[in-house]
Amino acid sequence: MFILKKNVKWSPDGCRLEVVEAGSYQDGELPDRFLVIAGELGVIDTVEGGEKKPDADQQPEQPEQPEQPEQPEQPEQPEQPEQPEQPEQPEQPAPQKSKK
Repeated sequence: MFILKKNVKWSPDGCRLEVVEAGSYQDGELPDRFLVIAGELGVIDTVEGGEKKPDADQQPEQPEQPEQPEQPEQPEQPEQPEQPEQPEQPEQPAPQKSKK
């Protein structure tokens, strides 16, 4: 047995638009493709033996995973002061030998 939580518009053939009314439906009353779509939308529950179960197409909620501890931040390296640019040294002319 299925319980449709709200009205669902769907197109069984891609041409016609139908509205499936909210309510309870027996197995075989709703097309399989509709059950898949309704399950993806989260608007249908499966009831077995009077117990409400999520539709088989819906994945059960996963237990929450504990948070991973954050990695300690690496201390920032202090910025190195920029080295002042060395002015270019003009080339020194070679010493001239005196002629005697």
